[in-house]
Amino acid sequence: MDTNIVKPEFLAKNASFVTATFCFSLDPPMINSHGIFNNTDSPADFLKFSLPLLELQIALICIVYQAIHFFLKHIGITSFVSQILAGLVLGPTCLGRLDFMRRVIFPHDSQEVISTFALIGFQMFLFLSAVKLDAGVVLKSGKIVMFSGIGIVILPLLSGFFVVFLNVANLSATKTLYEAGIVVIMQCFTTLSIIAHVLDELNLANTEIGRLALSTALIGDMLCIVVMSVTIATVDSSMTNMFVGSTAIVIYILAAVFIFRPSVSWIMRQTPQGSPVESTYIYFIIIVVIASEIYFKFFRQGQCIGPLVLGLFIRAGSPLGSAIIEKFEGFVLGVLMPLAVTTSILRADLSLILWKFSEIKLYLLLMALPSITKFISCLVPALYWKMPIVDSLIFSVIMTSRGNMELTAYILARDILIVTDDVFAVLVLCLLINSTFVGIFVKYFYDPARKYAGYQVRNIRSLKPKSEMRILTCIYKDANITSTLKLLDSFHPNVEKPLDVYVLHLLQLIGRDTPILISHENRQPVNESSSHNVIIAFNQFKQNNWDSVSVSAFTAISPLKSMNEDLSILALDKIASFILLPLHRRWSIHGSIIEEDSNIRNINCKVLEKAPCSVAVFFDRGKLGRRSSTTVSEAVPLSICMIFMGGSDDREALSLAKRIAKDSNANLTVVNLLPSIRACGKNPEDEMIDSWAMENAKRSKENGVNLRYKEQMVKDGPETALQIHSIVDEFDLFLVGRRFGVESPQTLGLEKWAEIPELGIIGDLLASKDFNTRAAVLVVQEQKQMK
Repeated sequence: MDTNIVKPEFLAKNASFVTATFCFSLDPPMINSHGIFNNTDSPADFLKFSLPLLELQIALICIVYQAIHFFLKHIGITSFVSQILAGLVLGPTCLGRLDFMRRVIFPHDSQEVISTFALIGFQMFLFLSAVKLDAGVVLKSGKIVMFSGIGIVILPLLSGFFVVFLNVANLSATKTLYEAGIVVIMQCFTTLSIIAHVLDELNLANTEIGRLALSTALIGDMLCIVVMSVTIATVDSSMTNMFVGSTAIVIYILAAVFIFRPSVSWIMRQTPQGSPVESTYIYFIIIVVIASEIYFKFFRQGQCIGPLVLGLFIRAGSPLGSAIIEKFEGFVLGVLMPLAVTTSILRADLSLILWKFSEIKLYLLLMALPSITKFISCLVPALYWKMPIVDSLIFSVIMTSRGNMELTAYILARDILIVTDDVFAVLVLCLLINSTFVGIFVKYFYDPARKYAGYQVRNIRSLKPKSEMRILTCIYKDANITSTLKLLDSFHPNVEKPLDVYVLHLLQLIGRDTPILISHENRQPVNESSSHNVIIAFNQFKQNNWDSVSVSAFTAISPLKSMNEDLSILALDKIASFILLPLHRRWSIHGSIIEEDSNIRNINCKVLEKAPCSVAVFFDRGKLGRRSSTTVSEAVPLSICMIFMGGSDDREALSLAKRIAKDSNANLTVVNLLPSIRACGKNPEDEMIDSWAMENAKRSKENGVNLRYKEQMVKDGPETALQIHSIVDEFDLFLVGRRFGVESPQTLGLEKWAEIPELGIIGDLLASKDFNTRAAVLVVQEQKQMK
């Protein structure tokens, strides 16, 4: 234990604690046992070996943590809170009071090994958080960020020290003045890595609130580093040590700028475009990160400075940042961090709060007041600059978040005897309350669908005959480009019915914390761009239809679980009439399924649920565009079938079908499937609107639509399936309404066999593996989100 940085008054107050003696065996450590059955008389002896004991501890911690999180995650509780609770369950607050747990499972002489893993986990977490940070993007947020970022550090600091000043006499008498000051300083921390982690768990990373919180946290982090450096210099009050420590920091930063950063740039130049970074380079960087911790430990400075600085000098994203994140993030977040948090909490005994409440009640105020001040310092600027009240409250609550790095500071202060065990227990309790409150508050007060709801009708039926149709088309993979362009070409854009196409290329966020949206408008595409093929293909489509098509290309880099938000927000911003989504299933030219992507399916389902306009899911089995190779004079008309059964989605699909066929050589056939027996309880108003839609469709021949109308009576789902099967090879493109969850006699019995229920009954039938057809299908859903 290094007592050189512990204040004399603290040593005087805790003399008995400091001089406690522990006896350890001087025999060589026993690492690996010969198995649990090697000694049948005493099978538990294998736990005297360090490796089996460590494996048991890791397994027990992970099992308890995952069991707790399994039940709590549904109410907005983050994984960090579950890890704290696992530590409290296994620690002296609960099971740790048992003699068996103290002597066998978590003996004192095993703490050094597991604490080493915990420390590595904390430092790697900080390094990876810095690697994922794109500071240039984060800082572009305006006045709210600047005022809130300064306020969340300075104002809590002032309010806390004001309370200390009012109680300076009592604190001096009990020799806890220095301890109280350290507690106040620790409450002013607002680490970016924690805010980013909380936003990611709460699925807010690519929202406006998320970007605002990340920017504010970055400003706060910069100030916190200054405060921490001043604090360390104050603790290590020797002028010589202060000079040596400051010089060490300056030398380290210069080495990072002039040696480490050029080395990283050289590694990136050595990596060909699209090729993975060599593992040797990645391992070398990790060795340097660990060495930086040793360096700062040697000079008795904050060990977090080393990984943080190195992480900031590695550019977020591919190739190097993504490679580091992919290789280490799973293990760090899945194993090391639960281990680090839980083992830290194992040292907290919350029962001390009850026994020593009279001595530590002031510390509750020193922790609560800075948090309240931090909340107010974010709320006031947000309200002043006209941020909505609910969003202002959510933003302010998020900025009070505390997490892993704060816990690191607490455990460090406890281990070097800056704070006592009872104060450490209070710190842990407040950390638990804060993290629980933030998760639950955001879960129940933030409505993600609210920002998608439009104030106006945004669908195809509401479009005027000669107005432009705004389409947001989504590209997940390069394989989607050709089929999407075939479909857009089949819309037959012309001067009378122009298309305004917004192309969004979605890429998974790897190697950075901050989701970004890149506009390629008025930019020349570059070969290094991940969206190069998308931009070139759609620009060519625009040139081929220069008088009737406009194209704007975007690239969104965000987490898989929130990609749907990029689509919905862009559709809302561009006033799109409908969003075009590729199906998650892809067919070969021979008609067999070659790919199914569950991630794409999840994104599509979320968009269908919360989109601010109409949505269409499209898939092509290879027939659409087969005539495009012929010359214009020899072109064979496109054959389109619209299957109508009634309802808003079918009416929306019918409107799109008529628009496609209008003033073109396309042949449109509307097949109206009527129930042979009238359905009970059907809305008369819906029946009237459906009848009007059919009458209007029949008259559309007069308006330049080459339309053929057919009626067919069906009694149930199997008969409908047979009817569709009989005509499926006659058409190039089918348009159907989604009709999700709508029960009708025409589809009775088919829902039991659905493979892709989110397409609706007819859409699922046409996408079925057992349905042998080459036709393309467009499943349409009318706008749902309206304020």
